[in-house]
Amino acid sequence: MNTPSIRDAILRIRELPTLPSVLSKILATAADPDASAIDLGQHIQADQSLSATLLKLVNSAYYGFYRQIKTITQAIVVLGFVEVRNLTLTATAFRTLGKSGSNYDRLQLWRHSLGAAMAADRIVKELRLDAEGCFEAALLHDIGKVVLDLLYPDRFCEAARRANDEQRYIADVEREMFNIDHAEAGSLLGEHWNLPPAVVDAIRFHHAPEKAAIDSQLAQVAALANYITYPADLGELSNGLTPAYPVYSGTRLNLSEARCAEMAEKLRENREHIDNFLGGLQGKRK
Repeated sequence: MNTPSIRDAILRIRELPTLPSVLSKILATAADPDASAIDLGQHIQADQSLSATLLKLVNSAYYGFYRQIKTITQAIVVLGFVEVRNLTLTATAFRTLGKSGSNYDRLQLWRHSLGAAMAADRIVKELRLDAEGCFEAALLHDIGKVVLDLLYPDRFCEAARRANDEQRYIADVEREMFNIDHAEAGSLLGEHWNLPPAVVDAIRFHHAPEKAAIDSQLAQVAALANYITYPADLGELSNGLTPAYPVYSGTRLNLSEARCAEMAEKLRENREHIDNFLGGLQGKRK
């Protein structure tokens, strides 16, 4: 089993979903400074299932509004373009790849992914960095684990078991078993989904941001966001080792291990909010 065969499988396999075309219109409109809430709302409402999911999220315990948000346009006005854009991406990715046919617990992966996205958002705000692509890269940095679970469910569960039993990084075990790791597999899916090249590059190199060729800062943020989730008890459970502080990324962005610990503590306090968000994605309410 080699990398080209997996690449071919990712492009061919029928079970591997694609993102709906409406998502690209939604993301482009959200990025357009001349677009209105009505413009964005029209694109979202074109997908009735997505509209229903977003309204469930907005009215979930995660936001805790005292009055019900009844329309997508109202949600955009209340939350803002960026928040609705992030909600749309998260809801679409979860809806597309949320369920597993194997024993791999994707719900905990989404908990970790949301935690990383929230950590990336905090990094960007505190360091006043360019936020373009950071939420997407952090949210989807481990999406390659879903790819491997889709293509080889039994073998991927075995890889996760071995990583935990032998206390090793899952990526090292993946390379032994598949000749590819989740970072590379995730980047291939990102290409298949037509994600921005900088986001694809950040997914590919979130464990080695010094190799990122398009936007090294984006990969550095993804690496640090992934790291911060572990002391916040939001780490990804297939990993047999807790990632070490990413020195390269921390040095480049001037984000010390101590500041990462402070961010992790803040993120830890938001774990219930993350669970509320996941409950909203699943249509549950508290």
